[in-house]
Amino acid sequence: MKIFTKMLCAAALLVAGQQASAQTLLDDFETTRLVAYPPLPDQGTLTEAVANPAPGAGNTSASVARFVRLATAPFSTIAIRPKSGRFADVSAYRTGGQKLSLKFLSPGPDTRINLVLQNRTKVATGYPNGNYAGLAFAITTAAANTWETLTFTFESPEGSFDPNTTATEIDQIAMLIAPGATGAPAGATYHFDDLMGPAVVPFPTSGTPPVLLDNYENTRLVAYLPLPDQGVLTENVANPAVSAGNNSPTVASFVRASSTAQYSTIAIRTKSGKFADVSAYRTGGQRLSLKFLSPGPGTRVLMVFQDFAKVDYPAGNYAGDFFATTTAAANTWETLTFEFEPGTSGVSFDPTVMATDIDQIALIFAPGTDSGATFFFDDLMGPALAGTATATRTTQNAAAGFAPVYPNPASGLTKLPYSLQKAAVVSLAVFDNMGRRVAQVLDQQRQPAGQFSAELNAARLAPGLYTCRLLVDGVALTRQLSVQ
Repeated sequence: MKIFTKMLCAAALLVAGQQASAQTLLDDFETTRLVAYPPLPDQGTLTEAVANPAPGAGNTSASVARFVRLATAPFSTIAIRPKSGRFADVSAYRTGGQKLSLKFLSPGPDTRINLVLQNRTKVATGYPNGNYAGLAFAITTAAANTWETLTFTFESPEGSFDPNTTATEIDQIAMLIAPGATGAPAGATYHFDDLMGPAVVPFPTSGTPPVLLDNYENTRLVAYLPLPDQGVLTENVANPAVSAGNNSPTVASFVRASSTAQYSTIAIRTKSGKFADVSAYRTGGQRLSLKFLSPGPGTRVLMVFQDFAKVDYPAGNYAGDFFATTTAAANTWETLTFEFEPGTSGVSFDPTVMATDIDQIALIFAPGTDSGATFFFDDLMGPALAGTATATRTTQNAAAGFAPVYPNPASGLTKLPYSLQKAAVVSLAVFDNMGRRVAQVLDQQRQPAGQFSAELNAARLAPGLYTCRLLVDGVALTRQLSVQ
């Protein structure tokens, strides 16, 4: 009996440990920044990483978030999204096995806060579509301007959720502060910190992985169409802050037009033809990214896929926007990975533009502002060009071939065999399932025709699925590699 009791206790501890492991610090506005906050019109003003207005036992953090609620918006909302991927299975939050929590500072007790787990693509089709199971709520009890930790209780009011939204498709948390309130008291200022919630997991990969489109040195697959009164783009300038974040000697700079262009834009065109099918970027199977240096955190950056021949807003725009928000300190390089924001058909995008029509990317800095700041960027990763080779067999007529890597799966030294039918400039790199380059095996090497075999030490890579990309005179061939 004692042995059986010990076994039950051990099992209970194991379950408890498994539940606890799913709880993740999503944002502390200092060193852990797993989520982003896309601005929602007419909801209020969110400012990230402000000084803690009341440091003390309830919250000693130096930096927190501040939200000035809009008094005219009865359901003033903050959208919270993973910077990369979606949330892991959230069913435990519905059953009570896990609890959302955050630190909160308000004008006083009895302020209600709701957290709603959502699928943002479905949310765009109308309330309550996209809402999972119900909502989690908490009510403040602390005195004015006193930090407290709120732990949220789940409830399922009738008509508040979408039965077709499942626990494994959540990619947004909607935070509603003082829901239903209007008038002067509703325009109060609130602070929050240390948001705890579901773990973040990557989207399943799909489609052709992104390629390096421009590094302003030896890979230049795109060009930049001048746009009047938008700002000044200069290619191939010296990197103003060489560091581990970006050690490239050459980058691009953009001095944004101020009051003359609230949507100051750079048009990035393919040098010939179109991009390959971009549908995986819409679904989250692949990600746009670039290295970025700005005057500080909180700068929003947009990319929009376009059909140049149709561009006349919203004509020519594909599906929606891709956005990222800077988090690094001023003049510090960071890598921005872009999330997809569905648009509204006929309002912000053109339903006639298909995923295979894209030949331009609009890059927009600090949209909706009068900022005249200077920005630097580098290493734009995006869709391969149409016609880019993804087949991997060598034929007599092929300019190059990329044979299967071996051993595969791998845990140590791995061979990457390829062949060239004529002399060419060759690069060979390895990318993880988020499209980040994790190894550069060859970099712009001029090689004669012949058979070759490069080597990769897979022991240096974390277990997972990788894409090996061979770039031959600007044409990419890929092979998948599994690392154990």
